Amino acid sequence: MTFKADPIPSRTLFNFNSVVAALFLVSTPLVAKNSIEPGDEALRHHLQLLVDEGVINTLSTTWPLSDKEIASSIASLNEDELTAEQSQSLNALQQRLLNTASASTVIQYGNRRQELRGFADDFREQGEIRFKSSEQVGLFTFHLQASAVDNPLDDKEVRLDGSYIAVDLKNWQFGAGAVDRWWGPGWQGSLILSNNARPSPGIFLNRNTTKAFNLPVLRMLGPWSFSSFANQLESDRHIPEAKLLGARFTFKPIDSLEVGLTRTAQWGGDGRPETWDSLKDLILGNDNVGDGGIELDGSNEPGNQLGGIDLRWTTRFADQSVTFYGQLIGEDEAGGFPSRKIGLFGVETPVNTDWSNGRIFLEASDTTMDFLDDRFANSAYNHSIYQSGYRYRGNAIGASTDNDSRLLTLGGMHEIGPLNSLTWKAQYASLNRDGSPGRNTVASSHEQTGIVSAKFERKLNEQVCLGVNATHILNDVTPDSRISKSSIQVSLTIQN
Repeated sequence: MTFKADPIPSRTLFNFNSVVAALFLVSTPLVAKNSIEPGDEALRHHLQLLVDEGVINTLSTTWPLSDKEIASSIASLNEDELTAEQSQSLNALQQRLLNTASASTVIQYGNRRQELRGFADDFREQGEIRFKSSEQVGLFTFHLQASAVDNPLDDKEVRLDGSYIAVDLKNWQFGAGAVDRWWGPGWQGSLILSNNARPSPGIFLNRNTTKAFNLPVLRMLGPWSFSSFANQLESDRHIPEAKLLGARFTFKPIDSLEVGLTRTAQWGGDGRPETWDSLKDLILGNDNVGDGGIELDGSNEPGNQLGGIDLRWTTRFADQSVTFYGQLIGEDEAGGFPSRKIGLFGVETPVNTDWSNGRIFLEASDTTMDFLDDRFANSAYNHSIYQSGYRYRGNAIGASTDNDSRLLTLGGMHEIGPLNSLTWKAQYASLNRDGSPGRNTVASSHEQTGIVSAKFERKLNEQVCLGVNATHILNDVTPDSRISKSSIQVSLTIQN
């Protein structure tokens, strides 16, 4: 039975366009300060190399990262005490922290948008011109990112994605904006929150540094971080203007292990309860129909939740550091723990030669609920009430493969001298494995294919970088699939 409640006016969390316009009218050029958004594979590699080598003790699986945390972590390092590889990573981080304070312009165009996006993949649309700049005024940070898009998937040609205003209060940052996030240790995917979909606007609260507790028992958690947000989803969906809520707590009980605990939820929206009692039930996990006063018809079901755990553990084989990582995300709850899980597992290691330095990884993911025995098709990222699913403007908020899909990725990132870099992937994808139409945004029927891709970037000078990205599908796919046989994109980045 479909429940129809009296419409409840849904209030936008804030007028985003007005905030961005106002903040740049009042800002004045000062020293810029910025969070580091997901996407820079080289920065991530250098940070994780110093972490895995035990040179610094910070966290690296919750993006955006705080540049304040990275700067404080490397401030006391003595380059004379580091190996050549560690010194190279330290210098790279120092240079990238300087670049986060710069304005930049990105121009990119290709014959197709990129579908199976990973941590560093851009090209959400076929073509885009993007400008961004940051300013700091006292305790306030203002970040403007404006873009014009060609042939957008959602018909929104002008965007302020990536823009935000934030204020630092002691060790906390509170702000409002549309911020890209990547929560988890994966390089190709995050099952719960990735940069696959456009960022939705909202408010957020982040801890700036990862300093450990001083209390005796809590001190055992080691360095820790906390991030949370409350966002507004679009009006053009089955439940218009539903809210997207999220919180993540990460900690390092030992130097070699980082643990992440994450929950997200769709809540409220037109025709759905948005009371404090409903929010309390959502937070406490009292949201299964038939339990704890939740009606069988779903009339007072508070929302659609996902939650789970991820781990990143580093060990050494001979002189080589090797990291194993995994993520388990449940779409339901049983006994206070996530159930009906989807999973991601991987291994990574740095690779340094006389002519290059970088990292390779092998990662496998499955977005079929209870993936070990395939018991629940058409369930992950879908919901009986929030029928537009765990998606925003046509893309999954979690894994780019959307639901009921398996993806195996062997990939690498290599800096070749001071001017060149190469990123590559070889993938096997089994998309929409049960073939149900309309339940997977990437493939309308079961698709199995191999995919090879590579991106080459060259710095033309200190300010200008040229990139070429190419992808080729090894097997034919159906004409109505969103993935194409071959694609090529070109990008030009100018640091002002």
